[in-house]
Amino acid sequence: MRFAVGWILKLSFAGVVYLGMTSGFRIQLPEEILGYQVPASAQQWVDRNAQIGDFGKQTQAGFKNISDSLGK
Repeated sequence: MRFAVGWILKLSFAGVVYLGMTSGFRIQLPEEILGYQVPASAQQWVDRNAQIGDFGKQTQAGFKNISDSLGK
C-alpha cells in the first residue's frame, strides 16, 4: 500500500509540474508535502520553467507586433 501511495504522489506531482510547463499556469510549491520537505532545487526548477513560458509569451507578442506593422 505504501508503494502505491508513493507512486500516486510522485505521478500527481509530475502532472502538476507538466501542467505548469505547458499551460503557463503558475505553480508555487509548498515548503512541505505530507511531512516531506520539498527540495529547493524543485522550486527553482518550477520557477525557471515559468520564466521560460513568460519569455515565450513575450517573444510571441513581439513577433505579432512586427507582423502587424509589416502587414499595414
